Amino acid sequence: MVREWVWGDVPAGFRRFSPNRMQMVLVREGLEIYLDPQRFTSHGKMAKETALYYGRGKLLSFPLGNGSAALVRAYRHGGLLRQLTGEIFFTWPPRPFRELATTVEARRRGVPTLEILGACVERVWGPFYRGWLVTRELKGAHDFWAALQNEAYSEKEGMSLLQSVARSVRCMHQQGVYHGDLNLKNIVVRREGDAIKSYLIDFDKARLFSGRVPAESARKNLRRLLRSIGKLDPDRRRLPREAWDLFMRFYCEADLG
Repeated sequence: MVREWVWGDVPAGFRRFSPNRMQMVLVREGLEIYLDPQRFTSHGKMAKETALYYGRGKLLSFPLGNGSAALVRAYRHGGLLRQLTGEIFFTWPPRPFRELATTVEARRRGVPTLEILGACVERVWGPFYRGWLVTRELKGAHDFWAALQNEAYSEKEGMSLLQSVARSVRCMHQQGVYHGDLNLKNIVVRREGDAIKSYLIDFDKARLFSGRVPAESARKNLRRLLRSIGKLDPDRRRLPREAWDLFMRFYCEADLG
């Protein structure tokens, strides 16, 4: 029971270890030599800060041995709590471990999301800790809000962008995953060949259902996404109301087989 309280659910393919009495790490098997927490925690030299923006802000990046790169997101409170506690958390099992397990399960169900490589927790004092989540870099990706501001997308590609995001959100709901913070910055998109693909990120507050997400919960997710549009684009210059109506049509008509 104590181990479950400390570590939470450890997905298949991951191993847990504690490099010292202050740190706990979950890492995908085979990547142990790359995911040394000293590379990105407060005790070690910080990894290179990347200019990529998706999710809540700038990420840290370091190379993996196969030519790809890992991105590290530090957990930070939002709103008033950010002023009071900053990066310090005290919920157990730790939030990075819970998000890792939830994201791995969402990906297993077919939800388009990033590949999780590991998570780290560093104790500060007593039950208080800092946390980090490590994902594989999705090269060329931008968050949905950045993509909407990118004039490189033609009008036709704008339609494909809306359709791709709508299908991803619909897939998430059909696969029984409720996103606790669905907004324009928690959706990332990129060109893949002739298509535009979209991925959902930041499952920190997500809930898993055994079947589809209940209709009212799905509507709540969509209303939250709409509120984020009003917050980031109050004049609706980037995503006018007609575009939202089109998005909802794509969402309702999505045939995911």
